[in-house]
Amino acid sequence: MQTLSQTKQWVTLLVPATIAEAEQAMTALLTSAVIRETGVQPDVRDNFLSAVREMLLNAIEHGGNLDRAKQIRVDLLLSKRALTCWIKDPGPGFRLAKLTHAAVNNPEDDAVRHTLVRESAGMRPGGYGILLAKNFADELIYNEQGNEVVLVKYLD
Repeated sequence: MQTLSQTKQWVTLLVPATIAEAEQAMTALLTSAVIRETGVQPDVRDNFLSAVREMLLNAIEHGGNLDRAKQIRVDLLLSKRALTCWIKDPGPGFRLAKLTHAAVNNPEDDAVRHTLVRESAGMRPGGYGILLAKNFADELIYNEQGNEVVLVKYLD
């Protein structure tokens, strides 16, 4: 992992696309001045960082294909009114509406439909990351291509 910027308001990391590097990146974010300076309640902070972790892991697995040679960029910013994280991966992206294997797209009357899709496709259990992130951040915004995501947590 490489730290490109580290101030009280902005941290930028380049993270090789491995799970071990993701864990190191999350430790770096947790101990950064950006997080220490927020002044938010620990549970709010921890929930936001859980959302960041989920999106980072998605970027590593799907955008970086768990390839150490590929880099994920993570920017964590603190403004007067918000804590924001921008994650960019080198992958081709995706269309959120087409993720039938993700809980975020389950019908309201079938909260586990995606598990059947995952099972029939031979995928590992899971698919809750985007839904979790949507619930822990105030805003979750993807770019058109689907290989960049911004998470926002309002502080006021």
